[in-house]
Amino acid sequence: MLHYLITIPKERRIHPPMMLIVHWLSEIGAILWALTGVVIVLARLISAITYCELKLVTMLNSAFKVKKAWKKLKDDKRKNRQ
Repeated sequence: MLHYLITIPKERRIHPPMMLIVHWLSEIGAILWALTGVVIVLARLISAITYCELKLVTMLNSAFKVKKAWKKLKDDKRKNRQ
């Protein structure tokens, strides 16, 4: 029986249902593994974007505070001259 299976090309052999199920499960596992990697990369990307956005907001707040303080200083100088 084994020598008969060897002469049949692999593509034309009839696989038992369990082998097909195992094959499908391994393919599903590979797809899930790849999707997990994609999700991890996307999570890191979103984390980096959020971190940069937080830093940018902090810098803008600081810039507005400096601008406000600079304007107040100019106004105080103008008031002192008058």
